[in-house]
Amino acid sequence: MAFFGIFKRSAAELKDIRCLVVTAMLIGLELALKGLTIEVMDNLKVSVAFITKASVGMLYGPTVAFFGGLVSDIIGFIIKPTGAFSPLFTLQEGFAAMLYGLFLYNLKLSRKELHDKTLQKQSTIQIIRIVLAKLSVVVFINLLYTPFALIVTNSMAAGELVYGSVLTGYPVRLMKNAIQFPADCILLIAFLPIVSTAYNLVFKRNIKVNKEPVGKEPL
Repeated sequence: MAFFGIFKRSAAELKDIRCLVVTAMLIGLELALKGLTIEVMDNLKVSVAFITKASVGMLYGPTVAFFGGLVSDIIGFIIKPTGAFSPLFTLQEGFAAMLYGLFLYNLKLSRKELHDKTLQKQSTIQIIRIVLAKLSVVVFINLLYTPFALIVTNSMAAGELVYGSVLTGYPVRLMKNAIQFPADCILLIAFLPIVSTAYNLVFKRNIKVNKEPVGKEPL
């Protein structure tokens, strides 16, 4: 029940206008970052847009992140179509974002905590969550789901089972993900605390201002 509870708590975030606005801003940033994607070869690309997915998952959980991933992919396809539209790859974006949300929801890690020795144990746990989040995306999405989606899509287009090119390119995919994994973890560890710190500072300040009595000048 605790597992499904995280989806329920995340879904409740959708009632907050702040969640919708911040998520929309992060989706816009993701689309901009996707424009900077480097294509190494067919179906193998290097991008830092995943940081925005992880940020949505960290702030609002797996349910919001899943729908954010779907919306991001659909808008991205409308802006810049790449081949025929496939719901499988739209779901891929949603599932990847959802995994970030499962591991990172309510992550409590700031720049200060990273350098505070008294919080070293707590910080280590949070960093492990980040590494596990990225590892889950690499294994379940990049190495399992994506090849499956490619085989299904190619087979439907050809009218017969086509898997040779996907299997031939799998060692390269495996090597690319193995090399990129530590770099992506470092990026997440570097940027997520910044996002969390900025978010808390902005909205804690707004709450404080909103609590000022009407008509009373602040001291």
